[in-house]
Amino acid sequence: MRTSTLLSLLLVPAALLAQAPAPGPTLGDRVKAERPEVEKLLVELKFSEALARATALLPSTKPAFDKTDNQTLVRSVSANLDLASAYRLAAEAADSAGAWEKALEHAKAAQTLAQESFQGVKEPFGNTVAYYKQMGARAKQVLEENDIRLKELKAKSVPDPGEKQELELASGVEKEVVDSAKWVTFFQTYLDVTKRESTAYDAIVKVMEDKLKGEATQVEDYKAGKGDRLKWVEAVVSSPAYLEAQGDKAGKARWLHRLATIDPESKKVQHQLNLLNGKAVAPPVKKGKKG
Repeated sequence: MRTSTLLSLLLVPAALLAQAPAPGPTLGDRVKAERPEVEKLLVELKFSEALARATALLPSTKPAFDKTDNQTLVRSVSANLDLASAYRLAAEAADSAGAWEKALEHAKAAQTLAQESFQGVKEPFGNTVAYYKQMGARAKQVLEENDIRLKELKAKSVPDPGEKQELELASGVEKEVVDSAKWVTFFQTYLDVTKRESTAYDAIVKVMEDKLKGEATQVEDYKAGKGDRLKWVEAVVSSPAYLEAQGDKAGKARWLHRLATIDPESKKVQHQLNLLNGKAVAPPVKKGKKG
């Protein structure tokens, strides 16, 4: 039996990732817990409260992406993707609250974090996957080449000391096959997930960019306003047709909050919001005089 080959395989250290448990809930856990509450506020049209709650999850500084080794990369990816999910929630709330510029900023932040994660692990984890595939293949080859001898040894009821050593070495190689497959799956999963997430925020970024471009076009097309956004707000909020075009109450609320973001001093916008929220009553429609 090729004892030297077995020993060389066993002496190669496994890249075990001893990850200490987190001291408390991760940001991802907090986002998961907060999302239903934020969504509930959005359904209730309490956009400002929803935005404040979502924004409170965002840290003041972004954690550094540590590329020291595989262990720090795993931790950095987890931190980045958790933070990206927090930025997505904040972007969704900001969108509903009419803070489109802030929504785009949050969406781009999430996109950058996800892209950084994939680019950060693409090469090192790709190399690690290749390494463990090679290790597993070598271990399998050794077992196959010594298959007859191993069957003979395992068939003995009382192996001698030398044979026991061979069996122990073989057991180590068998474990190497299992461990290598496990680490291939582990690192390949990180590659697959980070690759998927690297494009997961492209859609929301495009939606917000398109909304802002569309709005800019509308402002530009309003010739009487000569590109003045405040004059455009005054014009559209004064036209009932624009409000009705927003569909249901939620659509109208989002549209009015957008106008309020552009012109927070507009009394007409605030009045329409008050009417929508039941804080004001529309004047009765005057009946025409009978002839």
